[in-house]
Amino acid sequence: MRTVFIAAALTASATVAGAVDLGTTGVTINTDVVATHMVDAETTTMTIEPELGYAFGMANFTMGTMLNIWDNDNKVTFDDEFDHLPVVDFGVTYGLTDSVELEATTSYDLEAEERGEIKLMTTFSF
Repeated sequence: MRTVFIAAALTASATVAGAVDLGTTGVTINTDVVATHMVDAETTTMTIEPELGYAFGMANFTMGTMLNIWDNDNKVTFDDEFDHLPVVDFGVTYGLTDSVELEATTSYDLEAEERGEIKLMTTFSF
């Protein structure tokens, strides 16, 4: 029951999204802190996802990663993130029209020194 209470408090207070616009350069820093509790599995986790963005015309470029902060089995896990190199996510979105968006994403695992799958997506909104 104590874990459920902690998870509820973390989820209520730690699902935070922040964005900082760095002047007129088009560069942004976006960070999400997400706490998740899975009731049936009785697990609680918290992650932080820093992301650097750059707007260039109609295209938005992003680069970020996800870091584990806490889980109910290992407690504080943020120090484990320094034991390995991160996986860096890259993406670009382009608003073709008001209802059509093109997106390309990939990742690069610095530890394994290999690129992840390249995804090309088109979104139609109506």
